[in-house]
Amino acid sequence: MIETAADRRPPVELAAVWLIGRRAAVEALTDRMTMIMSGVLSLVLPVFIVISGIRPAAGSASAVDVLGTVLGVYLLINGLLPSAAAIGITAGQFAGEKEQGSLTPLLASPASNVAIFGGKILGAVLPALLFSAVAEVAYVGSLVVLVGVEKVRLIPLPLALAMLLLVPEVALFASILAAFVSSRVRTFNAAQQISGIVALPVIGIVTGVAFVTSSAGGGALAAEVAALACLDIALWLATAVTWRREEALARL
Repeated sequence: MIETAADRRPPVELAAVWLIGRRAAVEALTDRMTMIMSGVLSLVLPVFIVISGIRPAAGSASAVDVLGTVLGVYLLINGLLPSAAAIGITAGQFAGEKEQGSLTPLLASPASNVAIFGGKILGAVLPALLFSAVAEVAYVGSLVVLVGVEKVRLIPLPLALAMLLLVPEVALFASILAAFVSSRVRTFNAAQQISGIVALPVIGIVTGVAFVTSSAGGGALAAEVAALACLDIALWLATAVTWRREEALARL
């Protein structure tokens, strides 16, 4: 069969993003240490938080008025703890592969910078969000068993939806920051340390803002969700556009 020009054309952007992301996600899910740490954060920690902090507060009559808000904000906190693994995974996507010598074929491929960064970020975020979903189920299940369904119903629906939407958005933001750092440093350790220093305070700020706006109504929560989504897209595109790919390839 004769290969035509159409057969040799680069894959479309979305297809390239998915191919790169799927490979990165599979590699992350086969890493034993990542699986162990994420498993602890997604299964053990939510139950511990409910037992040690929420259950005693739920039994206090004075805390009933704010209990729904507190339970809702903890949806964000429990989802973010395992999603922080995306920082370490992304740090290995560029700097780690540089050290291993496996980044060269991707840089020499016809995939665009936007597709490469999109795929790497997607491959880091998907495993982290899988564990975040497990953590949310463990958290809500613990609340139902240990606190009671009637207390779970105190969570305002707009607050719950906003907190759940913020989890992937914050994970994406942290992963994009880590991709920016990892693509511009030489070693995995440097990428992981710098990414953690930069991203973790941002996660704390977003959590604090979410807590402050949790009682401000659905409009404020929707604005926060929309603003972070726009920031994620802008930061991803800026990171990809400003990456000097040719220089990175020349150093390998």
